[in-house]
Amino acid sequence: MRARSILITPLSIALAASAALASAATQTTQFQVRIVITESCDIQAVAASDIDFGTLTRSTGTPVDAQGTLEVNCSNGTPYTIGMNSGANATSTTAAADNRRMSDGSNNFLAYGLYRDAGRQNFWGDVVGTDTLAGTGSASTQTVPVYGRVPSTDAPAGSYSDTVIATITY
Repeated sequence: MRARSILITPLSIALAASAALASAATQTTQFQVRIVITESCDIQAVAASDIDFGTLTRSTGTPVDAQGTLEVNCSNGTPYTIGMNSGANATSTTAAADNRRMSDGSNNFLAYGLYRDAGRQNFWGDVVGTDTLAGTGSASTQTVPVYGRVPSTDAPAGSYSDTVIATITY
């Protein structure tokens, strides 16, 4: 009997390897990609934006105006309203145009108002839809001006102050 010789060439190796790959098994799967974005808002008074009516050398019967700001950051498209309470020295717990007042720490008070507009026509209170400021979030910080007015500085000499709480509803 005659011996046969087998010739192994690079082509035969490549064909054998591709045959092995052709018979390899595969599997697939699918998965979900998700995110939940909730409505959220953050409100803060910037320290430098307190409403400071300044220092007067004498009492006058004329109004004194000043302005401060709040910073609001809400999710994009989130509707919100900003309200303000009547302050720590108010004549009642209901925020109204004529009951906010600053105190000198004793029994002296000085009336003031907070407004949503530069003309100081739209009083700022805490009844949503009535005397609050409405807006829509933009996913970036929005500056909201707060306009203040002391209608008359005809009061005893002293250092007057009050604390107001701003609330954002969304």
